[in-house]
Order: sequence, then structure tokens, then C-alpha cells
Amino acid sequence: MKRTRWTLVVVWAALLMPLGTGVRTDQGRARGAGVPQQADTTVPSDLKSLLVARPSEMRLVSQRYNADRATLAQNFLSAGGDAGGLGGGGGRAGGAGAPASGAVSLSPNRVARLKRFDTSWREALSSLDAARFSESGRADLVSLKTLIDDNLRQLDLDAEAVFSLSPLVPFAPRIVTLVEARIRMANMDAEHAAGEISAVTKEVAAVRARLEAGLAGGPATGDTLRVPGDLARRTAAAVEGLRSNVTGWFNHYNGYDPLFTWWMGLPYKRVDEALTGYAAFLREKVAPADLPAAGLPAGPAPVIAASAAPRLPEVPDLRELTSLPHDEMAAVVDRFFGRTAGGGRGGRGGGQVARDPQYYRDWLTALRTLDFDALSRNGQVDYLYIKKISEMQLARAGISLPANPPRKTDDSGITGAARGREGLIRDLQDELIPYTPEQLIALGDREFEWCLEEMKKASRQMGFGDDWKAALEKVKTMHVAPGRQPELVRDLLFYAVDYLRENDLITVPQVAGESLRMRMLSPQEQLTAPFFLGGAMILVAYPTDTMDYDARIQAMRGNNIPFSNAVAHHEMIPGHNLVGYMSQRYAGYRANLGSTPFFGEGWPLYWETLLYDLGFHDTPEKRIGALFWRMHRSARITFSLRFHMGQWSPQECIDFLVDRVGHERDNATAEVRRSFAGNYGPLYQAAYLLGGLQIRGLRRELVESKQMTSKAFHDEIMRQGGMPIALLRLALTRQRLTRDMSIDWQFYGRVD
Repeated sequence: MKRTRWTLVVVWAALLMPLGTGVRTDQGRARGAGVPQQADTTVPSDLKSLLVARPSEMRLVSQRYNADRATLAQNFLSAGGDAGGLGGGGGRAGGAGAPASGAVSLSPNRVARLKRFDTSWREALSSLDAARFSESGRADLVSLKTLIDDNLRQLDLDAEAVFSLSPLVPFAPRIVTLVEARIRMANMDAEHAAGEISAVTKEVAAVRARLEAGLAGGPATGDTLRVPGDLARRTAAAVEGLRSNVTGWFNHYNGYDPLFTWWMGLPYKRVDEALTGYAAFLREKVAPADLPAAGLPAGPAPVIAASAAPRLPEVPDLRELTSLPHDEMAAVVDRFFGRTAGGGRGGRGGGQVARDPQYYRDWLTALRTLDFDALSRNGQVDYLYIKKISEMQLARAGISLPANPPRKTDDSGITGAARGREGLIRDLQDELIPYTPEQLIALGDREFEWCLEEMKKASRQMGFGDDWKAALEKVKTMHVAPGRQPELVRDLLFYAVDYLRENDLITVPQVAGESLRMRMLSPQEQLTAPFFLGGAMILVAYPTDTMDYDARIQAMRGNNIPFSNAVAHHEMIPGHNLVGYMSQRYAGYRANLGSTPFFGEGWPLYWETLLYDLGFHDTPEKRIGALFWRMHRSARITFSLRFHMGQWSPQECIDFLVDRVGHERDNATAEVRRSFAGNYGPLYQAAYLLGGLQIRGLRRELVESKQMTSKAFHDEIMRQGGMPIALLRLALTRQRLTRDMSIDWQFYGRVD
């Protein structure tokens, strides 16, 4: 099932403002990303001057409004390009794209939905007591209200633009309906869609004929249409935007859905030619003629009313947002890591640029200038982390890692260097994980054995006795027909959201829940990503008509219904998608302590284990699917660490996944290739289950002890964001923090 590194939250930051889509790259820049500048790396003699004063109470409120509005806008046909960044076949970039010059979205649905959103926010802001805010907070409240009023006025102008262009693009409603159905992940009726696209081609020809009659100078009749040059140019831009949206819509289904491909080949070719020719005709013939208007409707544009209120409130608790504590140590943390304030992630621990030991000695001295007990809870966590890193780096002074650790070779063709045992230990220390590689392999084996026993239980319920591999083979045959995987995945995503809300497990904001989107992975991408990827949208692997027979069969078997049921929510809500969504909205709430796959992949994996415990998988087949992935994550610990210690070759890792876990061989090869020949760190594959177990350990401390509810626990983790999970523990627990305390934490207990 997996993934694209933690970069995926980068995608939220990079795509979501306009706010958009995603790929995971290392789940990275969850907080305060920006354009790095040259930072001051000298060590201040006194850190008190770097402590940050409380920012405007409205900062997170304004941030939330802008982010949510941009996300909602992507749920509709875009002005100048592929709507929602969903056009298939290419890379994972998303976002609406830069509009063509003069282009306007022709979606009345967009106007109606954003009008509802802006109206809801305007009403919510009116309930805030500005008198209790600081001067900057009051000013920001006024600014946000003004922005919302401006946005509402702009929506009315957008409605007028839709009206003014509609006589020249009478076919637009058909395109809007098709494209926005795709964004909503609605079922595809290929025969109906082909009819609609064919109708668009005919309507393009009809309106073009009316314009040609107008250019010919005939009498003004119902069959004649004349337009000024400016309107012709704006219409051309709109037509180019519509064509781009149709292209993205077509690419999303073509090759994946056999019926769509059969029905749509010729209709799409003809509509693409018609739209291309019509836009050129408007620019090259109609616009230069610049005729006085004739045949256009007169009178004011009809008002597009706000859509109905959504099922859940779309405005968060503004009083809660305005009262959240701030982290006064943010600038201190940035200075320590050599970042500019609010800059991108500059690395942490062993990931940062190596410095002279005196740098860390000076930082330990500088920390003493702060009154630890007077710091906020988050500030104290920041302090302890800087202290831990400094002490760790001093302990390493003068100790070099062995050069070129040996890698066990084979003829698999899979490249990638081994890290070596000493390198792994250093990496684990950087992640605040107090176990050796050997202990973690033993841990992985223990978890694997638990999975094995659970597999046998489910196998017996399916009638296969203890032959769990036979049960697994049966599950692999339970796949949908080609073309139906998008519908399956959509239903799984919505079911997970409903389950979380009904069981009060975590806050799923209205905007997040209604903004789930999908893109199909290309055959080339599936060579290294044979299962789901996710983030701002879910990327789905399934066969295309260009893949060999064996590749098609393995793709369907590896993405069967129970396997998909087990991990669709990993990619979206409550997994990567929700992390990216909340990360952007809480950016700057606390200091940027760096990204880590132990949180980035551990959080979604934690939910897989928790949902299993809660009975989310209500049939033995579904439990087999969930256990397959959990067994796979256990195996990742074993094969990745053994590879990096030079004990196993890539081929032995592949064989292990096939023989012990039950992978299809092509899928196992793709997993190993991605693990070692890609851009992943040595601990990345182990981080899934280990990070999940860390959060489970933290849950035992706080939720099972009744100190926090599940919802409060999960919501606070989302506010805190990605960081080493040992630091999350310090932030969430009620234990008193002290300046010189140890922050080591054996989350799994003793491992022999």
C-alpha cells in the first residue's frame, strides 16, 4: 500500500495555497514552510531576546479561512486548467494551475458553494468579542471581515462573467457536470458520457456557425451572433480552460476503464479538435473583427444563490483557535537549526550540517540563560530537544562512521548503498529511539508472529484451517473488474470518514471530508508504487490497457477489496490527507521540530492498528487484508535493517516478502526497489510500524489510563504536528518537565 515519502505534506504546502494535491515526499514541511534564506548561525550569549511575543490572536483564524477556501475552490471546474490537478498519466503535481489569461471558471456550483462558505464565516466572525483581543488581533479581525466581503463581491462578479459568456459557450454546463462529477469521484457511465461529449461537439459547431454568420454581415436574426473583440478574447480563454479540463477528465479514465476507452476514443478526439478550433477562431477571426454586440441576452445576470448549508459546521471553533497558547521558542529553534524564522525544514539531529563541538557547548550554555519553568509547555519541549541534540552531538565528536559499509550483492539489478550498523544506530539516536537494530529486528519478528496467529484465526473462520496462505490466495481473487477500482476506493474513503465521526475518534472538519480527490497512477509510476499513494489526494494503482497480462493480474490481485479496505484510510482520512490538511492550518502554532517518517508514516499505521482493535474490519476476509499489511510492515523492519547491515541482498528481501508475507513477486520487487533505490532514508521502511507502535505506547499512557479521550488525544496530535514521537509524549503527558530530565523513552518496553 504505500507511499511516497513524507514529502507529501509538502504537497499540501506547495499545492494548497492555492492548496492542492499531492504526493508524498517525505512528509515533509508540515509547519511553516517558506523560501529559506541565509540564517544567522552564531550562538547568542543570551536567548531571552529571541523569545517570540504572542502573535495576533487571529493569525490561525485567518490562516484557516484562506486554506479552507482554497481547498474548496479546487472541488470545482477550474478556470484555466485541469480541475483539482486530477488529470492522470503524469507526475503527481496538483493544484488548479495558473489560469489562462482572462479565463474564468464557468462553474455556477463553485460560486454557490463559496458563497455559502463566505457567508458562514462572516456570521461566525460576528460572534467574536474583539474587545478581548490585542490591537493586532483587532486589526486582523477587521482585515479578515473585509477580505470576506471582497470575496463575496467577487463571487457576484464571477456569476456575471458566467452569464456574459454563456451564449458563446452553451456547451459549458455539460463539461462542468462531467468534470465536477469526476472530482466528486462519482460513478462513470461511459455511454452517457460519450453522448454528452458528442453533444458538446455539436453545440460548438452550432455556436460557431452563428458567429460565422455574424462575421458574414447577414441580418441580425436568431441564427446570427456578433460579439465585441474583448468578449471574444475572454471567451477564447474560457474555451481553452474548458478544453484543458476535458483533457484532464479524459486522461483520468482512459486506459483504466475499458468501457470508457471503448466509448470515448472518437468522441474525445472530435471534441478536442472542436474546442481547439473554436478557441483559435475566436482569437483570430472574431476578436479582430470587433463587431457591435448582436444576438446576446440583455438585462442583469441572474443571482447565483448560496448553496445549502453542509451537514456539519464548516467554520471551526474560533474561540478555541484564538485562545491557543503560542510557542515562544520558535525563533530559538530556528536559530539552532540554522533556519530563518518560518523557513523550511533545515534538518535536525544527525540530519543537520555537522558543526564544531564548540557550537553545541555554546548552545548548552545559552540555554541556561532561559528560565525553564517560565516557558510554555511547548517551549519546554523545544528546550529539552535542543539540549538533547547538543549533548548527543558532543558525544559523537571525533567519532567517524565506517566508510562504505559492505552491501550484500546479487543480480537483482536493484541499486542502493547500505548504511551499516553504526550508521543505523546513529540514525535511531537522531529519532530518539533507544533500541539497537538487533532489538528492532526482534521486535519486528514478535509483531510478525502476532500477525501470524491472527491470520490463522481468520483463516479458520474462512474454512481454510491454519493454512492462512490459502486464505490469503482466496482474498487476492476478491478484486473488482477493470474500471471499477475508483468507485471501490471512493466508498472506502467515505466509509472511514463516517466511521471516525460516528465513533467520535477524531475531528474530521467538514471541508476536509468533502474535499477528498483521486488520481490514477500511470503504468510507469506503478513500477515503484504498485499500491496506493496519498496525501492531498489518493493515487490509485490498477491495470491499464498498456500493461502486460501478468502485470494486470498482479495489479488486481495486489489491490483486491480487502487489501484496499485495510489501507485506503491510511492515505487519506485519518492518515496522510488529514495530516497535510491540519498541518497547513496549524502552521506556526509551535516551533518547527522537523519532519520524521516515524510520525509521517507512523500516524497512518497507528490508525490501521487501532481500527483493527475496534472491529473496523468486520469479516475474516477484511481482517486477512488488514493483517497482510501489518505483517508486511513487520517484515519491512526485518528486511530493511538486515539489508543495511549487509546481512541480506535485495533479492533475499524480495524472496522474504514473497515467501513469508505472501506478496505477488512483481509487487515485492517494486517494494524493495523503492526501499533501496529511491529517495528514502535507511530507517524509512521500518518507521511505519515502529512509529505506529510509538503512538500506541503513548495512547496506553494517556487514553487507556483515562487521562484523555480518544478524540482529545488525536486532535492534540494533529495540532502539534510531525516531530519525533518522544517529543509528542512530552507535549501531551501531564508529567512535570524539568531542565535536566532524561527524555529517553522505551515505547515498547524491554526487547531481548
